[in-house]
Amino acid sequence: MIFREVRALYQKEGGKFPDPILKATWNYTHPGEHEPDPKLVAREINGYMTKSGKQIGTFMDLKDDGSTACGNWIYCGSFTEDGNMMARRGVKDTSQKIGLYPEWSWCWPLNRRIIYNRAAVKRNGEPWDQKRWVVKWTGSKWKGDVVDGGPLAGPDKKNPYIMNGEGVGKLFANNLADGPFPEHYEPMESPAVNTLNSQKVNPATVIIDAVRGKFGDAGRYPYIGTSYRVVEHWQAGAMTRNLPWLAELVPDMFCEISPTLAKAKGIQTGDKVKIFNARGSVSAYALVTERVQPWKINGKMVEMVGMIWHFGHGCAKSGDSCNQLTPHIGDANTMIPEYKAFLVDIRKEA
Repeated sequence: MIFREVRALYQKEGGKFPDPILKATWNYTHPGEHEPDPKLVAREINGYMTKSGKQIGTFMDLKDDGSTACGNWIYCGSFTEDGNMMARRGVKDTSQKIGLYPEWSWCWPLNRRIIYNRAAVKRNGEPWDQKRWVVKWTGSKWKGDVVDGGPLAGPDKKNPYIMNGEGVGKLFANNLADGPFPEHYEPMESPAVNTLNSQKVNPATVIIDAVRGKFGDAGRYPYIGTSYRVVEHWQAGAMTRNLPWLAELVPDMFCEISPTLAKAKGIQTGDKVKIFNARGSVSAYALVTERVQPWKINGKMVEMVGMIWHFGHGCAKSGDSCNQLTPHIGDANTMIPEYKAFLVDIRKEA
């Protein structure tokens, strides 16, 4: 492990501010083993009593006096003295049969299944829907899902939306760059036009000067492009690109297209294709699959090309990065780029 090697260097040669390295708890590997035991890591994340080593059952038992330790408070309760709650596979639903399945795995925090669930009751704790209730107040305690906020208080003591200062839901937000009631805008590259007004781009969005003009339209690039992960590479890029056993599972850049698009373009599974737009082009192997289907948008069928983004420079296995195609324009408030919606064209390589 890298950490053990780094700590050995600190022990041998010293270094600035060594305490976080030398005094860190790192007992997740069994004697003679190379890799950490994920169950030991999970126990550490859950938290424990520092003297007895007993696992903590809920984050409400955490203390600030050194008597407890916890890797992440929202996961406190996921691995208790009763075992690994995340590994549970109980299929029993609650009596009201609304699909909670509280003993299937574990939900953070506190195994709560529905956030803001106290909004499902009136001020007296009576459910709005008597047949499909989520939580309800019995007069002395809550029943149903783990109540969100104020578990010991009655329904009239605390407002349900605990993440808002007012405790109530909002129609208007007072901290957004594009006003208190944002409207929907189509992506910068879209086969459809905005239906609310003729303004193409949210005026509050910042477009980086370096990429102005590097956008295409549906006339030149008729298909919707999107990017996503595959489960075999469900890791950060540094691990995905450089771990041989991950690269072995999915060794090549590929795209997914529908059978109808494949037929129109003369593409079969395994064919090498070129995907391109106003910003660049990438090569990939085609996977023709029913998982991808065209949409009907304004009365017209529009196809999609789905691409994985695990490849790029410095890979253990070579492959083009689909981020050569993604647009550099973001949401007005977060500037998160529109990497999930852009336009491309595709053709079979000779």
